Amino acid sequence: MNQRKKLSVAVGVVVSGLAIAASAHAATYVVSANGNGLNKNQQSSIEAAGGTITANLPQVGIAIVESDNPDFATAAAAIAGLTTTRDIQLEFDIPQDLSLVGEEIGPDFANPPASGEDDIRFDLQWGAGAIDVAGAWNAGYRGQGATIAVLDSGVACLHPDIAPNLDLDRSTSFVPGEGVCRALVSGFNHGTHVAGIAAAADNGIGTIGVAPEARIIAVKVLSEVTGSGGFAGIIQGIVHATDAGANVINMSLGVRDGLAVGGKEVAELVNATKRAVQYARSQGTLVVASTGNDARNMDYDANVMAFPGGLPGVLAISATAPDAWGMNTERADLDLPASYSNHGRSEVAFAAPGGDFDSEVETLCVVAGVIQPCWVFDGVFAPGGYSISGTSVFASYSWAAGTSMAAPHVAGVAALIYGKHPGIKPAQVEAILRKSAEDLGEAGNDPFYGAGRVNAAAAVRD
Repeated sequence: MNQRKKLSVAVGVVVSGLAIAASAHAATYVVSANGNGLNKNQQSSIEAAGGTITANLPQVGIAIVESDNPDFATAAAAIAGLTTTRDIQLEFDIPQDLSLVGEEIGPDFANPPASGEDDIRFDLQWGAGAIDVAGAWNAGYRGQGATIAVLDSGVACLHPDIAPNLDLDRSTSFVPGEGVCRALVSGFNHGTHVAGIAAAADNGIGTIGVAPEARIIAVKVLSEVTGSGGFAGIIQGIVHATDAGANVINMSLGVRDGLAVGGKEVAELVNATKRAVQYARSQGTLVVASTGNDARNMDYDANVMAFPGGLPGVLAISATAPDAWGMNTERADLDLPASYSNHGRSEVAFAAPGGDFDSEVETLCVVAGVIQPCWVFDGVFAPGGYSISGTSVFASYSWAAGTSMAAPHVAGVAALIYGKHPGIKPAQVEAILRKSAEDLGEAGNDPFYGAGRVNAAAAVRD
């Protein structure tokens, strides 16, 4: 099977383009104030221009406005102290996954037994070994007291690896008409996979996340129906996650071919998102994102940025992978640069396991009793969603590959650090990650590995 076909089987969500947000009735606008928030006169002027403020975020001086007035932007431009930009949607694709069906979800799915790290699919998680999560766990650090917000496509709330750690009260959706919990339908769910990598419960079922005792806040900013998510949703998601008390925000999002930054509208929306990231950092929240999956060297094109990974204050994560790990699970090199990963010294903060499907080995391998073509095992194995058979609902698990899978490995390690050091600042967490990372590739800051591939055990050692 060639690389193109493999990637079509299981790569994870990839943002794939831009389109102006619109509906039959109203358009969405991001309004930025020069000060800390919209004053009463500005709010009244927006309403007089035909706008309805759907979200007021004085924390970052931004409001989200809807209007069915075709002349709203022109009218809003006359309001002193405000910059009004029509929202731009990021279109994304959800490829088919390569899945295994797990156990049937029963009435006790949210209260599974403690396992002592004997989850039946843990041996498929080469990424856990690559960053030595067991070393951190054995030292007593499992993320207790830390919270990870997953800004994504929602989660499978009933999945037995997600439910025990999911904080539904603090979870929410910023996708109109869609709830944060995935419907009970079969298929891969990107947000579930990402959340599971970071913080799947250690419960004797399926897999174990990097920080298996961390809490998960699911924040839906990408639609499963239309394949899109706007800047407005991402901005609201960052602010919500911060105010909800997340220690870490994970955004496994990336614009395919990069985000062109030459236009005024895009620049204004990017600046608005920067405000949200700066607010998160100021409140003690670390922001982690994927670099993107275009095999692009981000050092060489000033007109393109990774979004949101390229924003100031965001840790952008590149992906590593083995080659035919299933043939030699004890000695395989787990730290090869993934073939698709964006890179560049100006871009990459750290590297982490993201998986790859470019192996030329087509024979069958057996790992932990599972038989698959050898290249399959090079993907990252994690909760995938649901599998429905008649009236029965089963948990599914999926292999996927992408920088989307790398970012939550880092988010999980950051949660271990927050769990060890309550009240620690993002800059201090970043310093610990940098000090503890394994320096791979060129000495120092490497275009593929950044400051190095993260190491969970070393991160909690000091």
